[in-house]
Amino acid sequence: MKLLTALAGLLLFAVPLSAETYSWVDDNGTYNFTEDYSRVPQKYRKNVGTRGNMDGRPAADSRTSVPDSRVPAAAPQKGKEDVKQAADDNGLFGGKKPEAWQQEMRPLYAEVKRLEQLLVELESLIKNPVGISKSRFDGLPQEFRDTQKQYGQTLKRYNELNDEANKTGLPTEFRK
Repeated sequence: MKLLTALAGLLLFAVPLSAETYSWVDDNGTYNFTEDYSRVPQKYRKNVGTRGNMDGRPAADSRTSVPDSRVPAAAPQKGKEDVKQAADDNGLFGGKKPEAWQQEMRPLYAEVKRLEQLLVELESLIKNPVGISKSRFDGLPQEFRDTQKQYGQTLKRYNELNDEANKTGLPTEFRK
């Protein structure tokens, strides 16, 4: 019990109270984040996502305007006349009906959202481990890493499918 109390006290002083969290997905599909922007590899900085300050104030620098990389990219909206031009004579996009695209994309999108929420919950437990068992606390870092990996893989599959849908001209309403 003394060890848990000491660890909780150490974590309290180690985490800045008004830090932003920067996130990115690397080439292996692994979801990474840090509170120090200088630790984000240069090649990922244009796609880095941010999570706001803990005190609720928006950050003063321009990096906060970059969209969060965890959120699946939506295709640009198309007018009805553009949609008709993108579909073939049978109303197919890339050889598939819009409903077939939707059946593929909907579960992936839901899984991305579920894993995103799970990461938030695990991050919260790691930062504030009150009321959990020692064995649960000891397993949190590995569970978090496993969930990050699964999230990165799922997001990558969703984005690949979304890119394919973009090439066919599939309307946005069939992507979620």
